[in-house]
Amino acid sequence: MVAFGPLVWYCRPVEHGVWAKAEGSAFGAYTPCGVCTLVVCTSHLVLLALCSCRLWLIKMDFKVQRFCLRSNYYNYMLGFLAFCCTAEPLLRLIMGVSVFNLDGQTEMAPFEMVSLMIEAPAWFLMLVMISVETKTYIQELRWYVRFGVIYLVVGDVVMLGHILSMKDFYSRYCEI
Repeated sequence: MVAFGPLVWYCRPVEHGVWAKAEGSAFGAYTPCGVCTLVVCTSHLVLLALCSCRLWLIKMDFKVQRFCLRSNYYNYMLGFLAFCCTAEPLLRLIMGVSVFNLDGQTEMAPFEMVSLMIEAPAWFLMLVMISVETKTYIQELRWYVRFGVIYLVVGDVVMLGHILSMKDFYSRYCEI
């Protein structure tokens, strides 16, 4: 396996590991790194950008029409889900729980830490946006944010598909 030094450090592939042998991907041992970096990180960065733009419009653009929602129950439910989605990557990062570690490595790979460090702020900004919308609601960019969340869900389904294809190699659900 001949590769570029920083790429090997970032992805930490195991040459004859589970991902190299069992996965039918062209990336081979780099499959978890490729999926996590190219698909999941990208979709979270898109969500981060969309939420930032919408927050900027709410706070700084005085040309948009502002509304006050009659009921905030829907926003409270969305806020709770955003809080859970914020807490999950933070807990995984703090506790060192890796979903791609099938070869018994002692620590998380840098690509997974970077992914979690992008995922947590993206969902936290979504939580901030939802909490701001309980007071001031605008219609601009709302469909863009919704499509960004759908794009994010598609990226997570791709990652879940790769993880489920390897379910026979997981010895237990979580190693702490």
